[in-house]
Amino acid sequence: MLDLSLPVSGAEAPARPARRHGVMLETRSLALGILGFLLLDQILLLAMLGLSPLLMAAAGLVSAALCAGLWRLKGWTEGPAVQPRTFAALFLGALALFMLGGEGRFFYANTDWQVRYAVLNDLVTHPWPWVYETASGLTMLRCPVGIYLVPALVGKIAGSWGAELALLVQDAALLAGLVAIAVPMFSGTARPWITLILVLLSSGLDVIGQRLYGGSPLVHLEQWDKMQYSAVVTLAYWVPQHALAGWIGAAFYLAWRAGKLPLAALLCLVPMLALMSPLSGIGIVPFTIVAALTELVRRRVGLAEIALPAVAVVLALPSLLYLASGLGGVPSGTSDYAVQAYVLFYLVEVLPFLCVLWLARGSWALDRITILLSVAMLLVLPFMRVGETIDFMMRVSIPSLTFIAITMAGVLRSAPDPINREGQAARRVAIGLFMIGLVVPVGETARAILLPRAPEVACGYYGVVPGGYATYIAPLDRMIPAIRPAHPSIVPLREPAKCWNGPWPDAAKADFAG
Repeated sequence: MLDLSLPVSGAEAPARPARRHGVMLETRSLALGILGFLLLDQILLLAMLGLSPLLMAAAGLVSAALCAGLWRLKGWTEGPAVQPRTFAALFLGALALFMLGGEGRFFYANTDWQVRYAVLNDLVTHPWPWVYETASGLTMLRCPVGIYLVPALVGKIAGSWGAELALLVQDAALLAGLVAIAVPMFSGTARPWITLILVLLSSGLDVIGQRLYGGSPLVHLEQWDKMQYSAVVTLAYWVPQHALAGWIGAAFYLAWRAGKLPLAALLCLVPMLALMSPLSGIGIVPFTIVAALTELVRRRVGLAEIALPAVAVVLALPSLLYLASGLGGVPSGTSDYAVQAYVLFYLVEVLPFLCVLWLARGSWALDRITILLSVAMLLVLPFMRVGETIDFMMRVSIPSLTFIAITMAGVLRSAPDPINREGQAARRVAIGLFMIGLVVPVGETARAILLPRAPEVACGYYGVVPGGYATYIAPLDRMIPAIRPAHPSIVPLREPAKCWNGPWPDAAKADFAG
């Protein structure tokens, strides 16, 4: 029978052992490197808000102490490790992926990047802290800025394009780090890189949905229904901040599941993710609860599992207050779609993959809770709404979709077993789904190569989005007093007549295909 599961916590994966000569990158160093970056974001946010330098220094010292405490914890397990040259290869692959997505503006960038580069421009050009002077009063940037803060700091020295390049390098390093954590832990996989490629190219059957709705197969395919579960390549190209947050959470959970990472590290991660993407952070919370309950039942929860995450929450508190400010203007509630839209979406995007999981059910018994919880999440998320349109279901689903993609990759990689008829059927169906879904990543990448290179964005946020949206902007007087800047610089809205020169087609609109 094919084995898709991860080993239970504390068990060794039967993967080929890594060679032990030279420097090796263990899970502990990789995970704490990512956590260290997220902690640095928390400190830089204090600078952006103009809070006390003493508070920043204290936060830095406590962050260092937290990392030291996590380093000394029991529960880190050596091997399988990653060699530096392997990490370098992962970094170059991640660099190419994000370049194709528009980072650095070497290729076409989807129109979401108009807003993203504008926010980065404001962080680079305006003094910290600042507020916008608008006709309706003073407003403040209030959005998940975790992906921008380090590049903006670089940009204050190297200019806007330096900030864009720093963003590209930062995101590639984060992706390489989380993949280096996750890939060696696939049970029974001698060559995990094949699994990585299969996960990268995974997608739903959006081309079928697009044709059912009479749309062109040349546009951004995942807009065919008013609901969407995004492919891996789509996430990397359109919303890398949400993708990285969800994938980091998934990688830490997989490392805990494989017994390579202590529960405390997973618990410390969750509050830190909010500044990069609160919705993706929410997506890993149910799995973190499962991990905590599992360790509690096994009586492995001690003082460190309580004290260290409590310290992490305190360090993340300013960012949580920042994101919670002015939320009254953010749309929320339940989604209201026609019944036929729900049914068609599930028939095309969910049910075929559930059939594969059902046929292959005997092979993932060791990880049953993870798979079933992922399925449950995908079934209920479309009914909820927080933020613009369908952002909630698209972003909260990222960890669950990652686990499903890994499971499907396991089915695709399985050797045919003439005795196991259900396993054979699962593999045949999985191959068909994979080939149909391949249209999405191929189409997204083709547009990245064939369409005009993204032009420079000369505007700030209000230049691209006149009037602003409540998901990005909040009135200054609605910011929570504890994190409200006391003496911000007041920046009048003086935007260029043109935010960019040159064509910028929108691949999500029907007229894009001509």
